This record gives sequence, structure tokens and C-alpha cells, in this order.
Amino acid sequence: MKKRARAGDDPRRQAGYTLIDVMVVTLIIGVLAGIGTQQYGKYVARSKRPEAILAFRAIAAQQREHLLSHGLYAGTFDALGFRVEGGERISSTEVQGRRYNYRLIQDDGPRSWYVVATGNIDGDPFLDIIAASNPR
Repeated sequence: MKKRARAGDDPRRQAGYTLIDVMVVTLIIGVLAGIGTQQYGKYVARSKRPEAILAFRAIAAQQREHLLSHGLYAGTFDALGFRVEGGERISSTEVQGRRYNYRLIQDDGPRSWYVVATGNIDGDPFLDIIAASNPR
């Protein structure tokens, strides 16, 4: 009776990975890296929003104070005394921050206000727009 040769016993056969194994692993790593890069970009863009949200909260608080002391909302950032850290004044109703451009608008006269923050925080060709207004 002949003995069957096992794979480990054959000196001509070498252990290792085939080209297909390496290609499949490379493909999986590439797909995971692509997904991870997209998610990281979204995370970075979301991390830049707090500048606008904090500015909106400050504007809302200053507008409440202005309404209580003057009986109407302020129509300019100058009247509010609003400043953005690291920003510059473009006009009395427009301020450029680090990432956003803020514009104060009174569409319904001195009894209302809204602020629009525009900026390109995620690098795509479209502006990112966030808006806030007085409670009506």
C-alpha cells in the first residue's frame, strides 16, 4: 500500500499568498480607506459649524437686550456692538468671520431680524448657508 503524500511533505510546494489573495486584501483596504476619507471630510465640516451657532446665540442675546432697552430690534451690527473674534467689519450689516460671512437683515421692519451665515466649509463648489431669526 502506498502512502499518500501530504501537502506539507512535498518539497516543491511553497506556502504563501497567491496573487488573488493579495488583490482581494488590497481592494478591501482601498474601499475602507475611501469610505473613511469621506466620513472624515464630513466630520471636519461639522466641526466648523459651532462658529456660526455661537455667533447666532450671541446675536440673539444682543437683539433681546436691544429690544428690551429700545423697544425694537437693531438693524445693524454696530448698534448691537457685535464683533466676531478674528473677523472684520465689511459694512454696518455685514461681518466677515474666520469661516463665515454674517449678514443682518430686517425684512419686516424693526420688529424682526434674521442673520444669514454663508461660507464654504466643506470645500465643495456650493456655499454652506445657515440662518437664524427672531422668534415670531
